[in-house]
Amino acid sequence: MSSRGTKAEKAQARKEEARRRKRQRRRLISIAVALVIVVFVVFAATRPEPDELAAVEVIPNMGQGHLVQGEAPPDYNSNPPTSGRHASSSAECGIYVEEVSDVIQVHNLEHGTIVIQYRPDLPEPDRDALQDYARTKSSHILVAPRDGLETAIAVTAWTRLLQQETVDLDTIDAFYNRFARRGPEPGVPCPFTVDQSLG
Repeated sequence: MSSRGTKAEKAQARKEEARRRKRQRRRLISIAVALVIVVFVVFAATRPEPDELAAVEVIPNMGQGHLVQGEAPPDYNSNPPTSGRHASSSAECGIYVEEVSDVIQVHNLEHGTIVIQYRPDLPEPDRDALQDYARTKSSHILVAPRDGLETAIAVTAWTRLLQQETVDLDTIDAFYNRFARRGPEPGVPCPFTVDQSLG
């Protein structure tokens, strides 16, 4: 066998070895990336809530989907509701001076909106504090009165309920930061566009 043939074979063998190592590196990188993603997902799903959110109730998911014409709304499993079949349209985000119907607000929750509701007899300074807080957010927040609340204030996200007897804006802000834009359809925009309290 000539030395030229031997050199060519050695060069070919080096190329094959380099390709093999490159494939092995790619495989190891893919495995490492997959492991990082798995660890992140597990951590995100199991991370403890901040202390401010210890009072947040996790409400069983009633599913989602739009009500058809003439279909009665479901018997929601919380007051206010936090999931379930709902209207095909949602409310614009912002501040309302009249109640927002359950079937509409559930659609907002699906999009990751935080809904703050208060009993109509809430003292005006407390109501103003909630409305002023909402104005600090550019999107995914809705404030409205609601008859029949068990507590003075109820804050909802998809499958989450926070009830308060007095306004605690630090806790409400922690709730917003944790759950806003986290519904089943979080990519739907809901800019703050309505402020009926100023009209």
